[in-house]
Amino acid sequence: MKKILFLAISAGFLFTACKSDDDDVYASVVGVWKPSREMAVSGKNGSTIYNDPSSSCYKKSTFDFKSNNTMVSNIFDDGMSGNCENLGTDTSSYSYDPLNKQIVIDGEASEVMKLTNNEMHIVSDYSDEDGDGIDDKIVLVLTR
Repeated sequence: MKKILFLAISAGFLFTACKSDDDDVYASVVGVWKPSREMAVSGKNGSTIYNDPSSSCYKKSTFDFKSNNTMVSNIFDDGMSGNCENLGTDTSSYSYDPLNKQIVIDGEASEVMKLTNNEMHIVSDYSDEDGDGIDDKIVLVLTR
């Protein structure tokens, strides 16, 4: 189940509405988040390579970050048959370091590129999406 959770998080996480970079320091991860989209950001120049919405099925998933540093996830995904399936609920530990913009979920550290009161962008993977020989950031965007 932990592998499913990590894959689900890797597939898409995030927050929006920012007046300055300092807003990221004061926003909280605590609350219920839903996947919105997945982006690839160039490792070479920071440009957006793609920005794809999450599937209607995956958007039913929730990531509930609690104030006691536990996260309860309920993941939905299109199964092998193409039907939207509830993959179940899992509880994991997490910690968030706002100064270093890093979230650790069940021991797996990820960069938080953006955190506001409404959107959180979590780097879920690195892959050379544009073929330039430089790893790009795969970003899961979550919204509340």
